[in-house]
Amino acid sequence: MDEEVGLKITELISKGAEAHIYKGIYLGYTIVYKKRVPKPYRPPEFDINLRIKRTINEARMLYYARKFGIHAPTLFNYNVTETSIIMEYIDGDVFSKKLRKGVTNEFIEEMFYKVGILLGKLHLNNIAHGDFTTSNIIVTEEKIPFIIDFGLSKRTSDIEEFAIDLHLMFRSIESTHYDVVEISKNSLLEGYISVIGNAVAKKIYNKVIEIRRRGRYVKERRLK
Repeated sequence: MDEEVGLKITELISKGAEAHIYKGIYLGYTIVYKKRVPKPYRPPEFDINLRIKRTINEARMLYYARKFGIHAPTLFNYNVTETSIIMEYIDGDVFSKKLRKGVTNEFIEEMFYKVGILLGKLHLNNIAHGDFTTSNIIVTEEKIPFIIDFGLSKRTSDIEEFAIDLHLMFRSIESTHYDVVEISKNSLLEGYISVIGNAVAKKIYNKVIEIRRRGRYVKERRLK
């Protein structure tokens, strides 16, 4: 871990399928160090090229998010050779866990409205997150939501890509926060529409319905 000048790792946060996430100190700042790890089942040349490509893409998307005023971790540095990224540590609770702590309906309405605004800003600036769920949002003590994990993000103007973001959040709410589905989805949409407007939101929402129908069709076919 000492290959990064000025970096000191203090603890392991998590080990994911694609990357190991650490907390540390970098140039006096508390940071997250994300290191993409090799996969033995992938051909070595393909593996390193894929990790490099994803590392560069995530760093770029973090830069764009901050440039457009979207709450996301600040990018400090990235290392292509090590396929690693150093970014700001956001002190707060993962939104999915926060929602399981018996929060009030007022809190749920406020936070999902703010999350909807963030998603609207992403799409307004032609960014699709690619994995937009309550597990990829951190809420600070000041009730400010931050979007994390831009590993699957891309620059695009494709309505279907935006609809996938919305669909993934809906599915996240329905599968893990089923007791507050309506209030969550309604507040999310209100915040989203406040940024991108009714006309565009309607097109994207209609595409969400289409995607969900496709999913049900595929599932039904598999059961036959």
